[in-house]
Amino acid sequence: MSYYSPSELRAKGEEIVEEAANATIREQDSFLEANYERRQDDLAAGEEGPASPYYSEDEIRTWVREQYDWIPDWLESRAKPDPADFEDIVTSAQQVHFKLSSDTALGAMNLVQGEIEEWRGTFINNFQTSVTAPFEIIKGNQVTVAEMLVGAAEGIVNLYHGYRRDNSALADKTIEALKDCGQKDGGGAKMGLTILSALTGVVGAALAIPSGGTSLAVTGLVLATIGAGSSLAAGAIDGSDPTDNIELGAPTVSEVMSNMISASSDINMSLSDEEQKITEVLNDNFTLITSLRQLSNSQGKVSPLLPMRPTLADADNPTTGMTPDRE
Repeated sequence: MSYYSPSELRAKGEEIVEEAANATIREQDSFLEANYERRQDDLAAGEEGPASPYYSEDEIRTWVREQYDWIPDWLESRAKPDPADFEDIVTSAQQVHFKLSSDTALGAMNLVQGEIEEWRGTFINNFQTSVTAPFEIIKGNQVTVAEMLVGAAEGIVNLYHGYRRDNSALADKTIEALKDCGQKDGGGAKMGLTILSALTGVVGAALAIPSGGTSLAVTGLVLATIGAGSSLAAGAIDGSDPTDNIELGAPTVSEVMSNMISASSDINMSLSDEEQKITEVLNDNFTLITSLRQLSNSQGKVSPLLPMRPTLADADNPTTGMTPDRE
């Protein structure tokens, strides 16, 4: 299955309340039957136990609806965050990646190199060292950053798809458990979280964060990345590993409802854990990129992510004509 819309989740919540009422009525019937049998045994032994209280079906339904009237609103709210709200971010990141991956910039730089190859002097030597020579590596590093951002954006969208699917499954499995409870042998429903292991892995950054004395080598960057989870891509609902299954089935309505709330907490915790993985990747990469930028500025050298830029010579430094991008 995919997952339910907000209105469909609300309708599932209303169905849960009705099935809870039906199961409570069955509970009373089962109790009355068992108590009647016990009283018959007591009468046969010359004793008479207390009679069981009886509530009409209307009284039970009214009471159950009052107890669980929060469920439709609660389930409807579980449709958020909406994965569609993040699709524009994914599209924007993909567009940036596409533009950076094109050969247009390299072609333009080759033209520049052709125009200046006859030039001589300190400025052109610095320009070639700080701009044209490392340009291809710098462009590749910028593509790496864009790929990382695309992966993070797609990862969070996948998580929210899984979150909606888990809550949709929770609604269905709760209804299944309620239909099966209120009787002597009731309760066998289980569900598995699709959010579990949603990301295939978080790869640590291979390039050490430079310190103040480190020289800036224009080499390829290896950034921590996010991988889209196979379980989410497959849209699975039930976990294949029984240890991952969440018990929802139980003999009584109150136990089923308690299991539903507990499963909801597990879903939230799983989502939070996976969101934290993405946050840590972005934070680590931001620290790395910022450090490279700061080191480039402090040493006045080209960085693995940005070339130097031409600037007018001044009296203090009349020959270099190069400066880091400090903006």
